[in-house]
Amino acid sequence: MWELSGESVRKPSFVFGTMHVRDQLAFKSLSQIYACIDQCEALATEFRLDDMPKDGLGAARMAMSHPPLDSLYTPKVYQRLRKAMYRHFGLHLDLMKHLPPFFVLNFINEQILAKDMPMSLDEQLSSYARSMDKECLGVETLAEQMALLEKIPLKHQLKSLRSLLENIGSHRRQLLKLGELYATGDPHRIYKATRSGAGGLRKLLIFNRNTIMADRIAEMCQYQSVFVAIGAGHLAGGKGVLRFLKHKGLTVRPIPL
Repeated sequence: MWELSGESVRKPSFVFGTMHVRDQLAFKSLSQIYACIDQCEALATEFRLDDMPKDGLGAARMAMSHPPLDSLYTPKVYQRLRKAMYRHFGLHLDLMKHLPPFFVLNFINEQILAKDMPMSLDEQLSSYARSMDKECLGVETLAEQMALLEKIPLKHQLKSLRSLLENIGSHRRQLLKLGELYATGDPHRIYKATRSGAGGLRKLLIFNRNTIMADRIAEMCQYQSVFVAIGAGHLAGGKGVLRFLKHKGLTVRPIPL
């Protein structure tokens, strides 16, 4: 967590790196985090969580332009992936075949990670902010995130989903290692792991978004004190949000958790 201050900032704001999971490893120092939210007038997550459709229909509507998965893989490959998904996770790929491959991939990741808490860390912070009558904002919009997904080549999405289901053991180890890395609180190692995981999409998924998020965070802070909670992988590095905020004249002070 970092405190933001400067001549253009009326009251100090905060930036906190989250992990979008329900694993208890991500929920350390909640009392300290809540105390910082209490000092702010608003909370901003990557997008307003209230905008997310509760029944998942929004995702289904967005996916209508995607052909079903069983028409994108050969019958032999699709049946192999279908069996692996049910054997390891008890999930029916046939029920998800009309969704974009990355939606399916993210759903599988949620099954791999522990589900100790009733909601993800982002949702927990948003719920607390609403209970304290804080304004809830989005650094990005849900529409922007959906448009971003559409820019990921379908070929890449199909390859990623197939790789996951054909190498579940190694993928599980990598994902759990990332959770343990987050628990250490080292932003630079988290950034390197996130950058490596994004591969050739790092400019689209990380760097371009970092510039936009830094612009919007700096603007938010001019008008009110904001507790900003965004993915920890966006913060550090030469093209990270923290560095961009410094370039905008803000003082960025780390707060030990």
